[in-house]
Amino acid sequence: MNVHEYLNLTEHAVRYFYAGLDDCWQVYERALEHWDLSRVGKPLTEEEMERARKYVEQAGKYFSLKFSEGTLAGAIFQVATTGIRLFSANNIIPDDCIDIVSPKAKSAIPFCIGKRLYGLPLGLIIYAARNQYAHFEEDPHQVTSNVFHQLTIAFWDNPLYDLAFDLGNPTIDIYANEILLGGLNWTTYEKFRSEMEELLNLDGNY
Repeated sequence: MNVHEYLNLTEHAVRYFYAGLDDCWQVYERALEHWDLSRVGKPLTEEEMERARKYVEQAGKYFSLKFSEGTLAGAIFQVATTGIRLFSANNIIPDDCIDIVSPKAKSAIPFCIGKRLYGLPLGLIIYAARNQYAHFEEDPHQVTSNVFHQLTIAFWDNPLYDLAFDLGNPTIDIYANEILLGGLNWTTYEKFRSEMEELLNLDGNY
């Protein structure tokens, strides 16, 4: 099996995961139909108050789906992680990963590949996202903690994601959707596929 065969074999599943993510997001889009966020903090008419109430009600339905959204995104990262495990030939810790990955963290070394985002190899972001998803009820391993700490610093001044990668955030159990959609902007199957093909075309990735 090669990279393209693996991606072809998993395409049906990953497309379904993305369809599930789209279903979750459509719930929030329906909430936005009721409300203009630019009106926040301004005096409201009775009609606007009713629209705001409907927005809050519908938005609450979306936020009740966040765990499912994280699970779907985590499943996508599981497919990505398996692909890297199958096809990464990397066996060294690059100089820019020394503070993130220790020699003892042997399982993380094959993931030190790919373009750098937020000072991290893409492969390590995938690794940490999948591990947090798969073991969300446990204390994170050191590499996972290090990656999330780096992401938290990178998004510190972003009002939408300033707490999205803080592992101490009590409102988030699974962070995979925050990384998939916010950190990586892998919002479609086509984006996932192209990024994985680029990542696993191993020439020059490390």
